[in-house]
Amino acid sequence: MEKPKKSANIYSSFMFMKLQPEFRRLISNEKIAAKQEFENMVGAAQEKLFLRTYLVSGLRSDADILIWRMSDDIAYLQEIGARTFSAGAGRYFTPTYCYLGVHPGADPALQKKDLEFGFLPKDTFGRHRFMLLHPVVKSHNWYELSETERAKLTDERAQVVSRYGGIQENIFTSCGLDEPDMIVCREAKALEDLTAATHELRLQRIKHYTFDDKPVFLCLGRDLREIMDAIS
Repeated sequence: MEKPKKSANIYSSFMFMKLQPEFRRLISNEKIAAKQEFENMVGAAQEKLFLRTYLVSGLRSDADILIWRMSDDIAYLQEIGARTFSAGAGRYFTPTYCYLGVHPGADPALQKKDLEFGFLPKDTFGRHRFMLLHPVVKSHNWYELSETERAKLTDERAQVVSRYGGIQENIFTSCGLDEPDMIVCREAKALEDLTAATHELRLQRIKHYTFDDKPVFLCLGRDLREIMDAIS
């Protein structure tokens, strides 16, 4: 009997960066040229991978921008991430937090028209302006529970999210790739819904099995050019 085709994993990189003060001291023409070079470099990879940019400046003191990238090729994802700091304004960015996670790939039965970049299910990621992102480290007690018990607690949590129609949540597994066990990425059309859902989720029983879930980042989706103009 032929084994069912297994979908390729989707690797996700969340890179938070802080703009160095030296960039703001450049003369106007130098800043314009550096921003354009950086935007061109970042945008050049968009044909092959998922990319979203978010403004964080003004909401936190330790980061100005989040670049979220996804690919089914982790080597390519690493290469593009490394290039971030090699051109134009990128030379003036310092990474402050970087998280790496993996998400199950698309159902092999999906048709090509339902995929972006050949691997990413459409309308699954990066749909909404507001995003709350945080790493999660589970307690040892979580892994002592049976699969049935863990599934029940996870389902209870999922029911809370499902009650908010304007919210989309994706969870990326980091265990084996990064320090956290997982990365929670919760997107919303309205900030009020995001706040209400997050508060309700904190009251769920599954929270008793969380050892740490900080730092927490509120990110606002913006075009890269708008972000660069805002922070420079």
